[in-house]
Amino acid sequence: MRKYTFSRTELSRAFGIDMATLRTGSAGIAFSFGKVTPGVTSEPHRHDEIEAFVVLSGAGKVRTDLAEIPVAAGDVVLFHPFEAHVLHNDGDEDLNFADVYWRDGKAALEAATRIATPRGPIFVFSTPPTPNGDLHLGHLSGPYLGADVYTRFLRMKGAEAYHLTGSDDYQSYLVTRADADGSTPAKVARHYADEIRATLTLLDCEVHSFLSTLGDSAYAEFQAACFRNLLSSSAVDMRQSAALFDAVTGDYLYETHVSGLCPDCGGWAGGNICEECGAPNLCHDLGTPKSRHSAEGPMVGSARRAELALERHYDNLDRHLRASGAPARLMDLFARVRQRGDFSVPITHPSDWGLSAEGSPGQVIWAWPEMAFGFLYNIQALARLLGHDWNAAMPSNDWQIVHFFGFDNSFYHTLLYPALYAEVFSHWTPRIRYHVNEFYLLDGQKFSTSRGHAVWGKEVLGPKTVDVVRLHLGLTRPEGERTNFTLDALR
Repeated sequence: MRKYTFSRTELSRAFGIDMATLRTGSAGIAFSFGKVTPGVTSEPHRHDEIEAFVVLSGAGKVRTDLAEIPVAAGDVVLFHPFEAHVLHNDGDEDLNFADVYWRDGKAALEAATRIATPRGPIFVFSTPPTPNGDLHLGHLSGPYLGADVYTRFLRMKGAEAYHLTGSDDYQSYLVTRADADGSTPAKVARHYADEIRATLTLLDCEVHSFLSTLGDSAYAEFQAACFRNLLSSSAVDMRQSAALFDAVTGDYLYETHVSGLCPDCGGWAGGNICEECGAPNLCHDLGTPKSRHSAEGPMVGSARRAELALERHYDNLDRHLRASGAPARLMDLFARVRQRGDFSVPITHPSDWGLSAEGSPGQVIWAWPEMAFGFLYNIQALARLLGHDWNAAMPSNDWQIVHFFGFDNSFYHTLLYPALYAEVFSHWTPRIRYHVNEFYLLDGQKFSTSRGHAVWGKEVLGPKTVDVVRLHLGLTRPEGERTNFTLDALR
C-alpha cells in the first residue's frame, strides 16, 4: 500500500487551468488534481490515453466534439482515446476535480482504425495566403505544412486526396502594400504569388492546384453568378446600416484600414476580426477605433451594402459543426457569436479593389465570401488538370473538404462559409472537417512583417535543410496552443 498527497499550493498552469500532477512512479496510470476557476474553460485537447474526470466540488460543463453535458460533485466522466474534450466552470465557485488517465494500446488501436479511409475525393485546403508578402515560418508551420502532411498521409492510405491553395488576390491588404511600395495591387499580387509558390516549393510542399485568380474571366463570372444567387436568397438583403468612416478623408474603413478594442474580448483587434479571440466585428462597434488614414477618431455613418442575416443559419450551423467534429474551441466561438442574437454580416464593401458587386456601384464582393466560392472553383480547376468532371456550380455530396487555417480565420471558415453555401446550393450538404492552429511565436512574440520580426522561409529552406526544417516545424507547430520558435532551437 502506498499513499500520495496532492499539493494544492503547488499548482501550475496546464491546458489553461491550474493543475498538479501526482508522481507515482507507475508507468501504467497517472493522476492529477485540477482546479477550474469560475468563468474559465480548459484548453481543448485529445490524446491516445483513456481519461476520467472525477468532479470533487463545484459545477460546470464538459464538452466533446459531439456533445455537452452538465457535471457536478460526484460525477465521473470517461473519455475514450482521441476524444477531444474541455471543462468549463459556469458556476460561482471553484470546480475541483481529480484526473485519472492510462494508456490502453488495444483501445487506442481500435479507435484509430475506426477512422477508415474515406470514399470519394478529399480536397484538403490550406488557406490561400494574401499575396502582399512572402511566407515566413509562422505561416509555413500552420496551414501549409499541416495540409501537406495530412494529404500525404491520406494518399499513403490509398485515399484520393489533393492539396489545394492559391493566392487571395482581392484582399484589401494588397491596397495598403501597393500604396507603401508605390505600386498597384495587381502588380503586388502577381509578384508575391510567384514568391509564395517558390517558397512552398522550397518547403517541399506538394500542391496539386495553386489558383491565381487575376485575369481569370471565368472565375469572375462564377463569382458574379454566386453573388446573384445570394441576392435572390432569403437571408441576403441590401441594407442601410452603421459603418465607420475616416473623420478627415471620409474614406470608408474596414479590415486593414481600422483597428480598435474588440467588442467581444476587449483586446486590440483589426477591422472585422479579432486575432486574439476569433470574434467578428462590424468596425463601427470597435472601442476607441483608430484609422490608418488620419489621426482623428473615425466617425460612425451609414452605408448601403449586401448583408447576410447569419442568425437565420444558427440551427443549421450547429448541426453542421457537430457533424463535422469541429474542435471545442470552434464550438465555443460559435456559442459566443450565437449569443449576440441577430447578426448581419456585410458581404460587400465600398472599394476600388476587388470583384465588382453587381447592382452596387463602387462596391466589391468582400474577399472572404469570395474565398468561400473560390474553394469550389479551385476544385473545378483541379478537375481540368486531371480530366474529371467536378463542377464548381454543382458541388457533390461525395466530396469531402478539409480546411487547414489559423484560429484568426475561424469565423469565416466555420460559420460564414457554410451559411453562404446553404443559401446558394440547396442540394448540397457539405462534408467539411476543420483543422485549426494557433499562433507560432518568434522569440516569444508574434511574427510581424510590418515590424520586421520574422524568419522568412527562403532564409532557412534549401535542399540540404528542408528535411530538418520540416521536422522541426512539425514537432513545434502550434496545433492546440501557441508555441515558440527560436533559431537556436532549429540549429
